[in-house]
Amino acid sequence: MQVLQIVIFTFFSYFLYSNAIYDPILAKYYVNVVQSTYCISNDTNWNCITCDKSIIPEYIVEHKGLRAIQGYDTKTNSIFTAFRGSSNIQNWIDNIQISKISPYNDQTISVEKGFYTAYTYIKPELFKNLNILCEKYSTNKLIIAGHSLGGALATLTAYNIMCDYSKYNIVNIFTFGSPRVGNKYFVESFNHYNISSYRITHYHDIVPHVPEEIIGYLHIPNEIWYNEDNSNYNNCYDYNLQEDNKCSNTCSPLQCTSINDHLYYLNVSLGNDQECFYT
Repeated sequence: MQVLQIVIFTFFSYFLYSNAIYDPILAKYYVNVVQSTYCISNDTNWNCITCDKSIIPEYIVEHKGLRAIQGYDTKTNSIFTAFRGSSNIQNWIDNIQISKISPYNDQTISVEKGFYTAYTYIKPELFKNLNILCEKYSTNKLIIAGHSLGGALATLTAYNIMCDYSKYNIVNIFTFGSPRVGNKYFVESFNHYNISSYRITHYHDIVPHVPEEIIGYLHIPNEIWYNEDNSNYNNCYDYNLQEDNKCSNTCSPLQCTSINDHLYYLNVSLGNDQECFYT
């Protein structure tokens, strides 16, 4: 009887934290949007040539090397926010602050200090733009995406919205090669909101292994782990405050050290600034 109860609990827990089926086509659609955050442009009147024509970019938010692009997705009738990662991956990894901060009402919840500090720099402008865009396009649906450091910023933005801005409806979160953001209490609180969140990892990408579990960090679900050539993926079992040791955690942080895997997701090259906007 006890075994049956455990099986039933496991079954329903999986669907509680995986309330939608992973859509690789939509993920590819949004990795292209994220790629556009690495494009160089000083003009707000531009089109994104790396994106689907359904994407209408309207705002660039920048501060001290951070960048986000916000706009309207006609295909999903959603407002999107996409975050870029660091321009120098190795230097960023070397300079990650492993200290935690507890900026929330629940003081048991803590997140990596550097990520949270970066988020506070751009938060006011992000939310100002969200208000304008939601009114302009008459929708409260949001899609949030990011690569690398941008994955951490996407996670913190989504959590802030879920906690404090009930007028918005997050329909999807896609992160690509995101680091761990907070402790188990952060993950537990994040899971409480039961949204469609996909933490996409690629083979031996180094970044999902930092900061390390051994110092109290934990990934949010749901991990989607792609193989080396991006031809196949595993829908990972990481919902019960644990990470699936059959996915990116199959190798230790000392073995998973590939920066190349970090810069290549779903056959899309990420992490290199390039001229890919036109007016």
